[in-house]
Amino acid sequence: MKKFIALLFIIAIAISGCGGNGDAADDSEQPGGSTTGKLDQIKSSGTLVMYTNAEFPPYEFIEGNEIVGVDVEIGKAIAEKLEVELEVVNADFGGIVASIASGKGDVAVSGITIDDERRAQVDFSTPYVESVQYIIVPENSDIGFVEDLSDKAVGVQSGTTGSMLVEDEINEGVLRGGTTDLKQYTSAPVAMQDLINGRIDAVVIDELVAIALANEHEAYTAMPLVYTKGSPMTEQFGVAVAKGNEDLLAIIDEVVGGMVADGLIELYIQEYSE
Repeated sequence: MKKFIALLFIIAIAISGCGGNGDAADDSEQPGGSTTGKLDQIKSSGTLVMYTNAEFPPYEFIEGNEIVGVDVEIGKAIAEKLEVELEVVNADFGGIVASIASGKGDVAVSGITIDDERRAQVDFSTPYVESVQYIIVPENSDIGFVEDLSDKAVGVQSGTTGSMLVEDEINEGVLRGGTTDLKQYTSAPVAMQDLINGRIDAVVIDELVAIALANEHEAYTAMPLVYTKGSPMTEQFGVAVAKGNEDLLAIIDEVVGGMVADGLIELYIQEYSE
């Protein structure tokens, strides 16, 4: 009888040991365990998926059947560093940050301004451009300052910093209490067309985009958008990645920092502004 009980005890220990090993294997597959990071996924797939909005020259625009521009060159440099191919996805600007945050794309390079609202969703690289908000108006316009937008119809590209800045001024800034009509557009060129057609009084957009659009149309001028006290609306662009990808971000910082230091960003701006 004692031998029988001892045998049962040994069997019980063996079964318990097997169960413990099984639990350990299951734990390694639970959320929060070891997972494949974005950098490993990119290298494994052989492709870097870059989201952009190809209606923002000289940073990104369509030439023939190809998306080109300053930001595309940045994407190419990052892909080359990772030794993978670059896939450029043309998307609505307003949804780009959310697409990166959710993992639909690997990086976003689309003239995206670094701000606290976006930082809550994604991480940004070191800045590669410092830009100033500009305003496009007819040459005979009396608009010269932010304050002059009061009681005017103003066109902006939806989701851009220009849109956010003007909206902030309407809600709690120098345009508060006026009747400024802020009109949202899918792109700066579409807003520009409404300016030409007389449906709005001005377009607010980033510096180089504003200059390029004004140069395409006679009798229109682009100038820095400043307050009467003289301070301009400034911003910095960065490459966006999903949060928690420090290894990928470190490589992007190395690439972007090198391009800035070598003057490549300025050269590409000149090239794609011609």
